[in-house]
Amino acid sequence: MEEAEQRYELITKELTSEIPEGEKIFPDKEISENIELRQKKAMLQYFWFNYFPKPLPNQIIKKTEKKLGFSNAKCTIGISTIYKTAAAVLLVVSLGYIGYQHSKPKNNVILNEYVTLPGEVKEFILSDGTKVWLNSKTVLIAAEPFIEENREVLLIGGGYFEVAHDAGKPFIIKSSSLKTTVLGTHLDVSAYPGDIKTEVSLYEGKVEIADKDLPENKMVMKPGQKVSFSNDEKNFYVKSNELEIPAEWREGILRFYDEDLNSIAQKLERKFSTRIFITDDQVGKLRFTASFDTEPLDKILKLLREAHEFKIEKTTNGIIIKTVKNNI
Repeated sequence: MEEAEQRYELITKELTSEIPEGEKIFPDKEISENIELRQKKAMLQYFWFNYFPKPLPNQIIKKTEKKLGFSNAKCTIGISTIYKTAAAVLLVVSLGYIGYQHSKPKNNVILNEYVTLPGEVKEFILSDGTKVWLNSKTVLIAAEPFIEENREVLLIGGGYFEVAHDAGKPFIIKSSSLKTTVLGTHLDVSAYPGDIKTEVSLYEGKVEIADKDLPENKMVMKPGQKVSFSNDEKNFYVKSNELEIPAEWREGILRFYDEDLNSIAQKLERKFSTRIFITDDQVGKLRFTASFDTEPLDKILKLLREAHEFKIEKTTNGIIIKTVKNNI
């Protein structure tokens, strides 16, 4: 591992609490004298504090455990998973930045960030004419204009792309788990931190998707296919998207096709900027097909509950969904 990558990994560990509190990865003097190091740390701090949860004090963790009925071990595992995911994404951001810094030409290339806030959807046009719609709580990073052999962007979240055709310059979308290579096409990519899967839906054109860690684990998609990539199992699951309307979320529409409640809860969290806790595995596996437009969160949950029975409890920390226990 190069020295620059080692520095990024150390900064990431500090931000994700993998280094004991009170210990410093770099002496204050080195930080103050090294401008590049200060910039690197500031960049990662920006992503951490804007897009990932802040460390919770022990007393808040204990209160949440009690409210949710979790054991200490289960709660600790959950929080650890959050930070491991965050660490992985931070490293993707940092290593992407390293590549940009090492290869950037002397022309006026700018590292642009396109950002949407919770509950917000925006359309952007990149320097090559590619149109991008970013879903709620998403970051897209691109070194523009695209003057290298490839047009590379980094996606943290969800986006719909209408890629400008350029046979000589493939358009590459990098996320924490997948590398998606296209020439000119319409596709929808969902790659949010913390999700158990990365999804790609192809509507026009042809793309290749590959596991970021195992490039030989790859497949070529055809129009009408939706691929779910299991971030843990490293497997591709293919189904048809021919009944779907491309990226309806651009119009504020939420549509679920045979999705489990765990996945639905993650999308509702992003749209309504709240926390939803599911305390029972069986409830989380309940599957739904539904469509919502302007309905508020309360109504959506009540309508879902009409299809499959579960209990909804509101707390100051968010919404808890649990099994309905029959009194005998």
